[in-house]
Parts: sequence; C-alpha cells; structure tokens
Amino acid sequence: MYKLAMHRLGHSALLIFGVVTVIFFTNFLLGDPVRVMLPASTPPEAVEEFRRQMGFDRPILVQYWDFISHAVFLDFGDSWWQKSPSLEIALRPFPATLQLGIVAVALASILGIGIGLFAGARPGSLWDKLATSLSILGVSLPLIWFTLMMALIFSVWLGILPTAGYGTAAHMVLPVVTLAALPLGRTVQITRASIIDELAKPYITTAHSKGLSERTIILRHALRNALPPIATEIGWESALLLTGYSIIVESVYGWPGFGFALYHAILTRDMPVIIAMAFVAAMVVVFINVIVDIIYVIADPTIRKK
Repeated sequence: MYKLAMHRLGHSALLIFGVVTVIFFTNFLLGDPVRVMLPASTPPEAVEEFRRQMGFDRPILVQYWDFISHAVFLDFGDSWWQKSPSLEIALRPFPATLQLGIVAVALASILGIGIGLFAGARPGSLWDKLATSLSILGVSLPLIWFTLMMALIFSVWLGILPTAGYGTAAHMVLPVVTLAALPLGRTVQITRASIIDELAKPYITTAHSKGLSERTIILRHALRNALPPIATEIGWESALLLTGYSIIVESVYGWPGFGFALYHAILTRDMPVIIAMAFVAAMVVVFINVIVDIIYVIADPTIRKK
C-alpha cells in the first residue's frame, strides 16, 4: 500500500508539472502575446517597451525558469488584465462549479447505479430495454442543444424556473439536471454491464447454492466487485464537471463558475490565469484519482498488500 501511495504521489506531481509546462510553452506557439495584449495601432517603440517591461524580451528558457521557480511556491504571477494574483482569480469561481458538480454527480451516481443495477439484474427484461434506451439517449444528446432546450421549455415556455442567475436552489435545477444527463447515461451503461458480468461468474453460483437471497447476492457481492469500473466512470465524470466541461451550461445559465471564468481567460489570453486554472484542474484530477484508489482498496482489499 505504501508503494502504491508513493507511486500515485510521484505520478501526480509529474502530471501537474507537465500540464503547467505544456500550457506555458503553448502561449508562445500561438503567437506573440504582446501583440494580443496591445491594440493593433500601438506604435512599434511602445510595443518594444511593453515587451521589455513584461519580460518577454528574455530568452524563452529564462522565462520558463523564472516561471517554474515561482510556481513551486504556488505563485503563477499576476493576471495580465486584472492585476491580481492569478491563483486567487482561478480559485474564486471554483466554489460555484463545485456546488453544481457535487449535486450533478451525486444525482447521476445514485440514479445511474440504481437503474443500472436493476437493469443488469434482469437482462433482456422490459426494464432493461427501457433503461438501455434512456441511457443511450442521455449520452447522445448534444450538450449545447439540450441546455438550450431545457432553458426554452422550463424558463421561457413554462416559466417555472429562472432562465439564469446564481444563489438559490431554483437557479440550480436546470444546470444540475442538464449536467447530470450525460454522466447518468454512462453510469447506467457501466453499472449494467458490470453487474451482468459479475452475475455470470462462478462465485455467484456458489452464493446461490448457500441459500443467499437474490438481494444479498446482488448488493453485497456482485455490486461490491463491480465497484472499480463504476468508480472509475464516476471519477472521470466528476473530473470533467469540475474542470471546465460545464462551460456551456454555465454560460447559458449565467452561472459564475470555473468553466465560465476559464472561457474568459482564454478569450483574453490571460496566460497567468489560464496556467493557474490548469493547476487547479490538475489538482482536482489528482484528488479524484485518490478517492477512486480508496474505493478500489475497499472493493479489493488485496491491493493493500501491493
């Protein structure tokens, strides 16, 4: 278990280092950042003076070393436009996205596992066919179209939910339901397939021969052994929802979250903020991977010996 933890820690550190490094150099591959920041009518001498003030006149490797030497202390520099610490700006909208993400993932996980469990326990039944059809619909709906349709039906036509805004439970309904549709469909599919696979294994036959009830076999044995792929799927969907996938939903519903802020940072090419947000996103992915690893250990105690 100790070796596994050290391996995960080293892998996570490399992941975060690689993410911020790639984004740093991508800034220069996309063109001159000074030309992006200044109006096209700026005189050449003013452009060069601004380049010197920002430090862009130095060799790129020197700039990279300066960046990394500060980044290890979580100092990614100040926003080019807002003149505030970029990490502070990156963290500011995260609680709003965290609020949406947790509720959406919880909804998708509870419903997805429940529906998939019943469908997998009764393959070929009417319930199984209905669950499979709904799950395919959930993963097939284009997110932008589904978001707009939800707003049109429940806000514009019916007028029962607010079109946009933030701060109340009513404002959360449409964004949460919209975000939960895709992970719900995938969770149903993964759970169903995993349960069907587990129920076909010899240990299930042994459990039946011991006189265990169907409910006990499914919930205490099949579901526990099916947890790893389900946990991987839920972890993946959680990482997506918390690191920018919600950008369309947040933009349409006016939710001041992480994805919405990332969109504006990219639009203005505010590289310190983009790098800081990439760091936050990488940390979220690392944390979710740790949670998934813990679930793996719970489902398969033999991992602790590795």
